[in-house]
Amino acid sequence: MLASFCACRKKAPAQDLAVPPAEEVAAKLGIQPAMLPNRDALYDAITKFMMANKGRAAKDVHELVEKGFLKPLPTLPPGKRYELDQRGATLRIVD
Repeated sequence: MLASFCACRKKAPAQDLAVPPAEEVAAKLGIQPAMLPNRDALYDAITKFMMANKGRAAKDVHELVEKGFLKPLPTLPPGKRYELDQRGATLRIVD
């Protein structure tokens, strides 16, 4: 008897292409893009946070900074905030 198995996988949500990457927005705001964490740094911080907190995900990027998993982020102008996509290990600056 031959059985076929297929893995049922949830698809990651598609990134909102209307929101540009944090580096692009940061440059327009006069912030050096090099001051922002890259994807590897975000992935490491997210992973280490979850390991240290019994699998719990951080509430937001600020919790990763407060707990020492990421270096402090540049201050944004009023009305702007950081948005962390933990599944894709990406950071965006949104209104």
